[in-house]
Amino acid sequence: MIAEQYGLVYKRVTQEDIELIRHWRNQPFIRDTMQFREYITPEMQQKWFESINNKFNYYFIIQADGKDVGLINCKNADPTTREAEGGIFIWDQSYWDTPIPVFAALTMLEGVFEIFGASGASTATVSKSNTKALQFNKMLGYEIVPGSESNEFVKLILTKERYLQKTKKLKKAAQLFSNDFSDLKLTITESEDLLSDEIIAYIHQKR
Repeated sequence: MIAEQYGLVYKRVTQEDIELIRHWRNQPFIRDTMQFREYITPEMQQKWFESINNKFNYYFIIQADGKDVGLINCKNADPTTREAEGGIFIWDQSYWDTPIPVFAALTMLEGVFEIFGASGASTATVSKSNTKALQFNKMLGYEIVPGSESNEFVKLILTKERYLQKTKKLKKAAQLFSNDFSDLKLTITESEDLLSDEIIAYIHQKR
């Protein structure tokens, strides 16, 4: 599956992408911000891919200016609680202080709340020492879950109400800055058996 919005392209991760992701995920400047900090072997990466290659996990390579620049995900989408966990890392450092991470996060949140129809929340786990990531998530409306501040990593949560409140102006700014006012576009590039019913319905609705 391919997603497009705000001038960016998001390619759902396939078997062919996992070594590229492993290379960047093992870089110290990325690995040191993660909960799992051990060196990832090819075997570990393969096992990870097999665990997320299903309709409850959506990992996308972010493409900007025709280049692969990072990874964003909506994982562990729970059809019962209507919650999902988000995550993002940009490995191309030339894009760190640009609007690209915000564009990508807005698209991910739109998928969580407006396609999956999450009535629960989007969650994220961030290192307390990663002040940039904490500020970034708070800008999007995430709040620290009480009681998680005592750990090395804090859990953040974003309700649908706060999502709608905090991202309204950001979406308009993203449209103006990217000069892309079109709806989120999803294109199926592989078997639909790895897609949720909500995503299939959204794609058919937009045809």
